[in-house]
Amino acid sequence: MIIFDPVTVEAARQGSRAALEELINAASGPVFNLAMRMLAHRQDAEDATQEILIKIITHLGDLREMELAGAWAFRIASRHLAKTARLGRVEKMRWGFTEYAADLEHGQADPAHLDLTDAEHQLALKEVKVGCTLAMLVCLSRPLRIAYILGDIFEMTDTEACDILEIPAGTYRQRLRRARNSITNFMQSTCSIHSAAATCSCARRITPALQTRRIAKGITGLNADQIGTLAPKDVQRNVANLETAQRSVAILRSNPRFVPSMTALVEQILHQFP
Repeated sequence: MIIFDPVTVEAARQGSRAALEELINAASGPVFNLAMRMLAHRQDAEDATQEILIKIITHLGDLREMELAGAWAFRIASRHLAKTARLGRVEKMRWGFTEYAADLEHGQADPAHLDLTDAEHQLALKEVKVGCTLAMLVCLSRPLRIAYILGDIFEMTDTEACDILEIPAGTYRQRLRRARNSITNFMQSTCSIHSAAATCSCARRITPALQTRRIAKGITGLNADQIGTLAPKDVQRNVANLETAQRSVAILRSNPRFVPSMTALVEQILHQFP
């Protein structure tokens, strides 16, 4: 969720540039994390984050309850990503779970020939795991995707999620149930972190990921303070004793807190508000 100080919100409404910058800084992280999970591509997520932050700033005058400003801003972000945002690069591939499973099955190779150092190998494993789980979410339609992200990854209550999405409780619960079933069935049959019987492993996805430039050797887009805690084997140990449906959620929650390029983002937005 987004946390805004009501005093800062009022100061921004009165034209304080410092307050405006503080609001942008407070909202950018949560908005970007939501956008990454919805769009699965850093540049697309940063573009959407900028659009959302501008929408929030330009509508501050519509806000009536300062104490609820953070929840109001998160609603704007969620609705924008669910309904308004342009199709991202991963979405434009228009893959469902069947197509994605086929890609994973045929796109595997032993990484031994890559001559990676242990540090490069571990980093590549984590990048592959994060990229794969994000792409998996995009196999869901946007309505199912946002329901799953809010309900299972961000652990919002039904009441909170229904309020954000402006849909009846029955509709939300149906979408969440369908999304859960799709994710769980896919991961159970495909992901070796989820199920030992599944055929796809992060290690065997390193070679094709490097070849297609989905990842780059020795380079990470992950938050620096999360890099040491995301090893797929560690995640596998943590989820081994969970119920089948819970494993999928635990694996997706283990993704890091994604961090946008803040300096450039803030400057771009403030430039539009002289």
